[in-house]
Amino acid sequence: MTATPETETITTQTPEELLAELAQLHIRTIVPPSPKQLAAFGWQAIAGCQAAGFARALHVLMETAPDKAAEITDWFQGPFEEGPDPEEHTDWIARTVAQDVNVLDQWITEARELAVKSAEATAEREAGEVERDAVHKHFGLSYANYLVLPRTLLQSMPDEWQTKFVALLKVLEDAFAHVPQADVYDVTAGKEDLLRDMTESELYQAGVEVTGDDDLGHGPDTVYRRIKTGEELDGDSYGFRPGKDPVPHYNRGRARVEPRLGGGE
Repeated sequence: MTATPETETITTQTPEELLAELAQLHIRTIVPPSPKQLAAFGWQAIAGCQAAGFARALHVLMETAPDKAAEITDWFQGPFEEGPDPEEHTDWIARTVAQDVNVLDQWITEARELAVKSAEATAEREAGEVERDAVHKHFGLSYANYLVLPRTLLQSMPDEWQTKFVALLKVLEDAFAHVPQADVYDVTAGKEDLLRDMTESELYQAGVEVTGDDDLGHGPDTVYRRIKTGEELDGDSYGFRPGKDPVPHYNRGRARVEPRLGGGE
């Protein structure tokens, strides 16, 4: 149960319950799939080892010194069932293990250096990590066959980003220079809706004719067809209606839209 300072209702855990929790934690750390991120994988392995060691020690205490086992369990549970108090345990380490403030300071310094190295290694790995089928995943469940990027938004990005982006475009162009491609494309801004949610005029804008409507509109006998091809559709198909592009014209490279870099609101 959840305990708070206000309610002061604490459910005391037994050594047997803690032993079961430690066993479950150890099993969790060795059952695949394992984390791909190296730091997470490392800490999971350490947690598994520590849980195993703690379980063995607690089991021995339960058999030889049950009062001590209960004392350790109570300490491990913490004052509000949130685990041991880190500050209190650090003080205990200083008194009983390090026994010298200089030794403890040295441990803290080494721990900080290792943490910084781990963070740097993680950042380097993530920066160079390759994702399989990244482009396909980027499109998600969309049936889109092309990626449309507004020129105004592209030229609004920082110069460093633009330089990298254009360099990648050049690589793409060179890689497929031998493949026949259309000279130009006609990109039209608009909106996409389910056919069954569109009015008759909206359907006409989408190039779809509808027959079989009942008095209340679309019904079970409603049939949708593309005017150009005669292809029969259902109400769960999408229709495209041309509309105004909310992104301003690039204006010969002068138009700018302020980007929110870093995912800010």
